[in-house]
Amino acid sequence: MSQQSYTRSKGQILRRFEPGSVATIPIGTIEISRHYARKIDDLGRDLQDAVRQELTRWKHLDAQMEAFRRYTAECVFVTTQSVNGKRLDVRECAKCGAIRYMRQWRGEPDAPCDHCKHSTLNEIPFVFAHADGTMVQLNPRNCPVHGLDYLVLERGYQKRWRCKIEGCNHAETIVLPLARQSIMKRPDVVDSVEARTGKPPSPMMTLTNVSDNKLQVVHSISRINPTPNVEKFLAHSESLSALLAIHLGYFNSQCKNICEITEIIRVLGQGTQEDQKELEQLIKTLQMSGLDEATIQTILSNKKQVQESEAGGPVVAELRKALLQLSLSTKQLLGDAKAERETRDRGESLTTAQENARTLREQLSDYAVLMDLKRKTLDDTVKDLGKISSPFCANLRAAGDLMRKSLGISQVTVIQDLPVLHLAYGYTRLSHQPEAAVLWAFDRKNFDLAGDEPKGNWIPMPVYKLTTEALLFQFDAKRIVKWLHANNLAPDPASISEPTLWLLERHSRITSRSGPAFDDNLSPDFLIPWLVSSALHSANHLLIKAIADQSSFGETALSEHLLFSLNQTIVFVNRLQEFSLGGLKTFFEQRLDQAFQSLLQERGDCMFDPYCEETLGGACNGCLHLPEVVCRLFNNALSRILLYGGEISADMEGVQRTLWHDLSSMVGSYDFIGLWDSSLD
Repeated sequence: MSQQSYTRSKGQILRRFEPGSVATIPIGTIEISRHYARKIDDLGRDLQDAVRQELTRWKHLDAQMEAFRRYTAECVFVTTQSVNGKRLDVRECAKCGAIRYMRQWRGEPDAPCDHCKHSTLNEIPFVFAHADGTMVQLNPRNCPVHGLDYLVLERGYQKRWRCKIEGCNHAETIVLPLARQSIMKRPDVVDSVEARTGKPPSPMMTLTNVSDNKLQVVHSISRINPTPNVEKFLAHSESLSALLAIHLGYFNSQCKNICEITEIIRVLGQGTQEDQKELEQLIKTLQMSGLDEATIQTILSNKKQVQESEAGGPVVAELRKALLQLSLSTKQLLGDAKAERETRDRGESLTTAQENARTLREQLSDYAVLMDLKRKTLDDTVKDLGKISSPFCANLRAAGDLMRKSLGISQVTVIQDLPVLHLAYGYTRLSHQPEAAVLWAFDRKNFDLAGDEPKGNWIPMPVYKLTTEALLFQFDAKRIVKWLHANNLAPDPASISEPTLWLLERHSRITSRSGPAFDDNLSPDFLIPWLVSSALHSANHLLIKAIADQSSFGETALSEHLLFSLNQTIVFVNRLQEFSLGGLKTFFEQRLDQAFQSLLQERGDCMFDPYCEETLGGACNGCLHLPEVVCRLFNNALSRILLYGGEISADMEGVQRTLWHDLSSMVGSYDFIGLWDSSLD
């Protein structure tokens, strides 16, 4: 006799179990009833702010989420060590389909089918569910005459219980109305959902297979986890300006790690608060020794020169020159973090410029982490492979030529130790769209923190820390500007001396997982960043598909991190699914050229064309869409037209839902030139 309760280890949790889930595993279908977890105290408060920012896009929140958003509840970051699950109560004979309700057979849960004596009884992985978050387990309805003797579940258009005893006509359709107190029955919510989706929320619950990924959607944010070296670097007030100078090409940081740059800006700038206290103490000591002011300044100047020499004199001078090259207007792109905090503390909304500055600072901080990791560019790898006469040297060199000429990618970097942090903050049922679903917080009653439970109102938010492989794709600003000019959306590239800065000045806030999705009410100023971000997002999806085809990783083993303000995308191995050490590096060295060739030769069409291109704007499950564990933007803001070109006539049904509403009038043509069009080579 097998037990009804099952415990799974941490390794299995990271692959398949989320809080509140019902999962089908080899031993059957289980409902996760308990998470054994521990608190994580070393995560900054800014992570809570990031979650609250994410909640602004959700239209409907449960009471706990609403309390957290209003600062009357706090989140507690936890890492799950193991879970406890319970098998579902309803069984179905694998041979004849007869139903057994296990609560009636408590003494013999693994007995054979009572009708045909077949030994295998499968759980019926079905539940009632609704987009408002409600989920109820399926229970069989007895036949009035024969009970459960030969009751079967019919999975046709109308799901129903039916008795198969000869001559019995019992057949009961399975229906369940949504609870009267559901938030989705409030008039204001009904009107809101209907206005945004075109139809009101369903008043009936749906009988859904729990193995269907659409049943429960766990919503999360992912971020690159800062390393200790980066935290020291960012403590300097000049750090973000230095990163901005590096991004704009004013300073070459290729051969320098973040520790070296930290020492340089420590010499150039005011240093950290500890450095300033140390300097003040030195000045006081010199003054107490009776030295005059001129002598003290001479000593300090000599000390500064020695520090510059130790940090690498010419390099220090080079970075000083780069920082002076930043204009006042360029520095203003970084914003004022203190003023933004004061604005939020007053309960006021940030301006667009403040949101843009916050996004840029976050992405520059991520870029700093990349500089502190084990990484190697395509060009450096070609040199190393050439030194050992590797047969793959020519392949990788060909990949470099192809990406720069035709794909608008200026550099690819392989990273071996990317630190990624996943934070699951809530879940919905059946729908992942904010306007059509209620976002629920995880129930703290299901989390056992081993006596470390905090006081007050709190919400558990599971955190997964990963160290994994990644590929960083740097897209060429010159190619992007040339592409925009070809579509009459940018000036002649010859008149733009700094295309990277030109694009940066037009970047917009794109931080939410919902991405830069189309909205009729957006300002025309958002057109360029929307098109650029959407093109890079679409390109990254095709890169992921090409990598999956040419490597040992499936699509669900990969995820993306997007640095749109810096024209960069990152594809990393998601160890929540599967992981093969060195697999991405091997692909990078041996098959990157074949992946790039497939982008130009095979992926411009979709199996559902012309419907996909003409009606969906060139983005569907057949071409660009990826599983939700892969795409961080819910498959929004995607279009093959942006990459390969195509017709954008306003008369084409459905295109306005994917591309800019009046793009054809702005372009001055019904034909849009794609970023990968050969005319731009």
